[in-house]
Amino acid sequence: MNIECPSCSEENKIEYGENIICNKCGTTFAGHTYKKFKKPLLSASSALLIGVFGTYKIDQLYLNEQRYPVKIEYEIIDSCVNSDQRAITNHQYLEKKERCSCALELTMDSISYKEATSDDSKFLQKFRSNLNHCK
Repeated sequence: MNIECPSCSEENKIEYGENIICNKCGTTFAGHTYKKFKKPLLSASSALLIGVFGTYKIDQLYLNEQRYPVKIEYEIIDSCVNSDQRAITNHQYLEKKERCSCALELTMDSISYKEATSDDSKFLQKFRSNLNHCK
């Protein structure tokens, strides 16, 4: 039986290989060469790369798809809150801001940003409908 040294990689012949037998089948280990295989770095790095790419794609497809750009979200809420030309109290302003935020959140759940930019009337209709539901 030949065994490779883990320190210097020298192959060593062991005389007792004929005396070592399998517990199940009874065959000897004589004539075989044994050495320790190092786990390839490629498999670990491949798994890491696949994990990072998968996370990026999931984030891009599911999380970013639901959000509008921050600038657009701010403009929609600001237009909604400040659409009334009347003077309102601070309490009314906060309630209106909450209502507009609720309506935008519901609208974003049902209409993606791509749909909203391609069909303004559909977005406005859904936003107004959601604004009535958020009372």
